[in-house]
Amino acid sequence: MKKISCTNYEYTSQKIGNAFDGFKITVLSDLHAVDLGNNNEDLYNKIKEISPDIIITAGDMVSSNGKNFNTVISLFERLIEICPIYYGIGNHELKLSINDKTTKKFKYYKRQLRKMGVKILNNRSIRLRIGEKVLRISGVNIEKKFYSKFYNKSIMPSDYINSLLKPCNNNRIELLIAHNPDYFDNYVSWGADIVLSGHIHGGLVVLPILGGVIAPSLRLFPYYDYGCFANKDSMLYLSRGLGAHTIPIRLFNPPEIMTVTLRNSYKNTID
Repeated sequence: MKKISCTNYEYTSQKIGNAFDGFKITVLSDLHAVDLGNNNEDLYNKIKEISPDIIITAGDMVSSNGKNFNTVISLFERLIEICPIYYGIGNHELKLSINDKTTKKFKYYKRQLRKMGVKILNNRSIRLRIGEKVLRISGVNIEKKFYSKFYNKSIMPSDYINSLLKPCNNNRIELLIAHNPDYFDNYVSWGADIVLSGHIHGGLVVLPILGGVIAPSLRLFPYYDYGCFANKDSMLYLSRGLGAHTIPIRLFNPPEIMTVTLRNSYKNTID
């Protein structure tokens, strides 16, 4: 059993206000229905220690082979007792939904999550309000062609995200769950302040200085491998993920729980 790492970041903005100052967002990604400890006990205990205000999943909590759904359902049954959960869609959830052999099982999986209160954000948004401040969480489910292999990256039209989600509002915090980080520029153009992604698995193998070695698209040394990236006033927080699938390798790359804490840039401002 590999040790689970906990990575912490802070996002600072005057949009946070005093209301959301210290608000902790724990991000889980790319579990692929693996077990981290008996019945995911190790994973659950780590998250409980963090004591987040919300949990966000950045996609691929299950795998497209349709196996071990109950492992993930059992984990969510426990996590929902800690705090609200907002579920973003990854390419494996996308494959499950469009494959005739797995569609029925995936509908069962979603039904179980919804029954326990998990909010699935499939091209939809939800608003969290504290006082006068609003945090809008949106989850985008991009098409299969945007997960292209090798160097054949599909060009995403400039208005594509706008066609899936309602426009942003500069007076609130706009958080976007977008599984594939390769289109960070498009997410910024849409208006996201914070982008939470996964998909890359940290590059499977992490080397000193060079970083992640290979992306799921089979591109070597991807620019977006893990960590945080800035673009204008927006930030991308890219999780190394928790599990593995087709190529079950994680070398110098432990499973990661990522937490982003919101901070008010004007501590003395009264909302």
